[in-house]
Amino acid sequence: MARYQYRDRFYRQAAERGWPSRAAFKLEELLERFKLIGQGARVVDLGSAPGGWLAILSRKVGQEGRVVGIDLVPCVASTANTITLVGDVRDQALHRRTAQALGSPADLLTSDLAPKLSGIAERDQAKSLELIEAALAFGRSVLKPGGAMVAKVFMGSEFEEARRLFTHDFVKVSVVRTRASRPGSSELYFVARELQKIH
Repeated sequence: MARYQYRDRFYRQAAERGWPSRAAFKLEELLERFKLIGQGARVVDLGSAPGGWLAILSRKVGQEGRVVGIDLVPCVASTANTITLVGDVRDQALHRRTAQALGSPADLLTSDLAPKLSGIAERDQAKSLELIEAALAFGRSVLKPGGAMVAKVFMGSEFEEARRLFTHDFVKVSVVRTRASRPGSSELYFVARELQKIH
């Protein structure tokens, strides 16, 4: 019963605020804790549907900022400072379209990418790592030197390799479990800061 009430609190609060999902609380917590962006920032959000993170990011960057959301399925941009694109994050042409939409290098890239689970642990973990690698490649393409990244990861056999990839590219890498994550979930977030342009 306690677990149900815990989930319900975040779902109810999301509905009250007009947010598409509870995921918005996770990003809001990370942005506040690590002070990642402010007014006027440029941000890319990977895996943006249904738009929970876009709602948070568009408010944080303000009218002078710009947010570009990307997903395989259409996601409606509800504010003037947000643009959404449909495509595969591994597509180099999408990297270029994103850079054009931003107008200048990004301050932050967020990734809520997750594979469709097959139930086969080894396959699912390999797919998860593949998406992390794709998100990092996207970050190297669009982030400014010193930029930051937030990415979802699951605790599993691929976790240490994923951490190694982040620590190779960023000076500071924190592993965080958010308050809005469901109890018992293996979901964690990498918060990586100070991108090193070494590629």
